[in-house]
Amino acid sequence: MEHFVYGSVILALAAFSFSLWFREHRKLTAVSREKTEIEVEERRMFGFLHGLGEKLQVDNSPTNMHRYIVDGVAEVIDADSGILYLLDGESKHLIPVYQTKKTAPVVSVPSEYLELADQKKAKSLYRSFVRSSAETLTDSLIGDSFSSDDFTYVKDMGGLHAFEKSAAFFHEGRSFLGVSLIYGQKRVGVLAMTRAEGGFSLNDQEVFSSVAEQSSFTLGSAIIHAEAAEKRRLEQELNQASEIQRVLLPQHSPELTDYEIAAGYQAARIVSGDYYDYLRVDEDRYGIAIGDVSGKGIAASLIMAMCRSNLRSRAADNLSPASVLHSVNRSIFPDIKEDMFVSLLYLILERGSNEVTLARAGHEPPVLYRQATKQIELIEPPGLAAGIDEGPVFKRSVKDFRFQMESGDILLLYTDGLIESEAKDGDEFGSDRLCEAVQKYCELSSEDLVSKIRADVADFSTGMAQTDDITLIAIEKR
Repeated sequence: MEHFVYGSVILALAAFSFSLWFREHRKLTAVSREKTEIEVEERRMFGFLHGLGEKLQVDNSPTNMHRYIVDGVAEVIDADSGILYLLDGESKHLIPVYQTKKTAPVVSVPSEYLELADQKKAKSLYRSFVRSSAETLTDSLIGDSFSSDDFTYVKDMGGLHAFEKSAAFFHEGRSFLGVSLIYGQKRVGVLAMTRAEGGFSLNDQEVFSSVAEQSSFTLGSAIIHAEAAEKRRLEQELNQASEIQRVLLPQHSPELTDYEIAAGYQAARIVSGDYYDYLRVDEDRYGIAIGDVSGKGIAASLIMAMCRSNLRSRAADNLSPASVLHSVNRSIFPDIKEDMFVSLLYLILERGSNEVTLARAGHEPPVLYRQATKQIELIEPPGLAAGIDEGPVFKRSVKDFRFQMESGDILLLYTDGLIESEAKDGDEFGSDRLCEAVQKYCELSSEDLVSKIRADVADFSTGMAQTDDITLIAIEKR
């Protein structure tokens, strides 16, 4: 009996010992497995970071970076799907720029997709919806991730109110990890990952936070490189546009028997909204045009190109400057923006005649210096700027105006950039100083007169940036 009891005790102790050993073994196995998983995850992370640096050196295009970051981070933390959103500066919405091959179900499913009997088609439509759906900065899981100072973790998306209706179909049991991408203290987007089963461990979350931080830096660098490249491309295009525009302007003044003509032109930017041109009307007449588009840059230069084309096509054999401007106005009105207009002045000089015929459409009044009296006159016929009215009002206001120029008289055409040039104290060069300059330099040639006036304007506005285009034409009666 004693041997039996003793044997039972031994068996019980052995069983208990085995049970303890088995539990400890399971714990050690779990710890070992967890350690192995962490080591594997760390190797993936370091491999990802190393690859990220190489990608930045080899191909730093945003599209390539988007793909590498999302796919790479998904692989590191063993996520089923991932998606990257970037902030659009104008709309203030988060725009999806890359999604893994497997749909990242981070937005609610439209009700019409849930009603489809064909689940495969519903999933395909939903993928397209996710890819094209911009998210607001508030009232959305992605928006909340963008605003948060820490990563956002949701163990079961199906439990969120936003996904209640579609939980069983797409989100039930699926975990979510999202983090705001910050570069240069600015939030630039959101990186989000999902997993269908098991959730993300604490180590997954920590690794995700680390690689997302590095991704933010790389993505920001790629964006800066792309913006710099785009800026260089735009500068090249603007320089090309500037060269084309300069070709469209007269390369030299016409040599007329009765008049000496000189011009000066200086754009405030790479491309200009100012315009001037010389146009042969017939064997005995020459037309001179000057214009200024409200505004600057590409839009203004395009409108000026339209005006040039229309003027040239209508000037031949047309002895009425007003008629030419009427045609120009009709042509550009349908294509000009509501907040833009064009001031134009067009005149015709005739060989063997002292008479000048002029039409003025909202342009600065020409300055006429009379050699006989040494006095200045302003030629100010009325006229509405082009592009404001489609026809009737413009046609009534812009009419031909005739005046005489005698030997030694000087007519000065200019754009408002000249008289509106500012000094450091905010004072403008103005019409009075322009008239004084014409009287001061009236004995010089037309070319020297233009050079002297431009020099006076430059001296007056020393230290100030040129804010508007400047065009100046001097016409002297021989």
